[in-house]
Amino acid sequence: MIRHDGDPSRCVVLLPGARYNSQAPLLWYAREAAQAEGWSVLELDERAPEEGDQFEWMRGRAQAALDEADAEHVVVLGKSLGSAAAPLVDGPAIWLTPLLIRPEIVEALAAATAQALLVGSPADPTWGDGTLPDNDALEVLELPGLDHSLQVSRDPRASLDVLGRVTDRVGAFLAALP
Repeated sequence: MIRHDGDPSRCVVLLPGARYNSQAPLLWYAREAAQAEGWSVLELDERAPEEGDQFEWMRGRAQAALDEADAEHVVVLGKSLGSAAAPLVDGPAIWLTPLLIRPEIVEALAAATAQALLVGSPADPTWGDGTLPDNDALEVLELPGLDHSLQVSRDPRASLDVLGRVTDRVGAFLAALP
């Protein structure tokens, strides 16, 4: 894990996807947005193992990161596989392309009492073929026509526009928290 210094009382725990690591654009700029708002960031910089249960691995690594965060205010920011940690989270969270096709993730999001931001696209089967929970604690940013990386196929400029929009929303979410 990599710790990025900021306010020691506020920490974002950054959880990657299975094939979308913490250096990929959405997570890189989400980290930058968090740091711009003064938050410390604890970044899980590992890749999920090819063998074994990736969901169990992520839950274990997420719990270790939550234990290591050691801050008064903790926000989990997870991409895709990172949303496997949703059942462990009792505070605010940001979920980028959460796996809404997984019942345990949908149930955890439906039961969340802390504010959470969900970002995804109906064109992504892990979002569009899943169930979006009905919960007033969830703020949803749904962006049509994007793949699982929240990109526009073969249109890098449009993808950069989406990246900017998501980064702005992440920063605004974090700015509104204590």
